[in-house]
Amino acid sequence: MNDDKKELIEGLWLTGAKDAHVHVWIGEDDRAYGKVAWMERDANKDGSKPRVDELNPKKDLRSRTLEGLVILDGFQYKGDGEWEEGKVYDPDTGNTYSGTIKNNGPNVLKMHGYVGIKLFGRSENWIRIDD
Repeated sequence: MNDDKKELIEGLWLTGAKDAHVHVWIGEDDRAYGKVAWMERDANKDGSKPRVDELNPKKDLRSRTLEGLVILDGFQYKGDGEWEEGKVYDPDTGNTYSGTIKNNGPNVLKMHGYVGIKLFGRSENWIRIDD
């Protein structure tokens, strides 16, 4: 395992919406994964309960909490700070997208999720929140 590659992506990241922290790591298969380490409680309710996966297309998963949920799955390093061929689950829509990750400096990840063609889709920057 190339430690430089690990330093590019491993760590705790603040999402673009600033409502979650995602812990990203390299698995034994040399691919990157990420799970929700913290998520802001639902602002539309009284805030006494953690957010759940209420938009999941599978009804039996709608009651699971989002904290601890793996949302980045199987990103392969392609070089030059780019990760591809992974899947991104977006709990704000309940959809899973193909995804890419690009390092934009040591403390910024550009996350891009898309369906079909990379040219289309949505991107956001995640900010590293640990050293």
